[in-house]
Amino acid sequence: MFNSGHIEPRWKINEFKTLQYKYDTHKDTALLKEYESVGHNMESMTLYNYFQPNPFPAVVHDYIIPQFAHLDHIGVAINYFKPGQYLPVHVDLFGKYSEVHGLEDEEITRIIIMLEDSAPGQISQVCDQTIGVWSAGDWFQWDSDDAHAFYNFSTKDRYAIQLTGTKRQKGLDFNA
Repeated sequence: MFNSGHIEPRWKINEFKTLQYKYDTHKDTALLKEYESVGHNMESMTLYNYFQPNPFPAVVHDYIIPQFAHLDHIGVAINYFKPGQYLPVHVDLFGKYSEVHGLEDEEITRIIIMLEDSAPGQISQVCDQTIGVWSAGDWFQWDSDDAHAFYNFSTKDRYAIQLTGTKRQKGLDFNA
């Protein structure tokens, strides 16, 4: 299920540009090998990320996470794509996230919050939506089994906050 919205960007992008990112790729190696077998370059199907328990700029916990009060068990990461990097159409696995939070059957959702305005050639695809233009603070949400992709075919770096959570269960009203 695709959803989107906007929060006011109250962050300083330089706080995110100076983090110690780790070079990474998607954990579904069979999927990546399938893409490679038809001509994709394995070195391009990569990104840089920054995960908990690393410390985050204060704005993440003080401002951004509270904007998404409909989520429980929130995990945070920052994704950074250099020009030429992309993750082709895939579904997230959530193995480590589920392990850390002790989850089994909960409905997991993911939200990407764009930290800067898009540059021509930066593209996100979520479910049946292709997004090529966004403003800092725009966010996109999908469920755990929804296919999505990210492409940076621009000349500029792309930074986004990744929130992973479970949908908060509405309280039962026993007085009804």
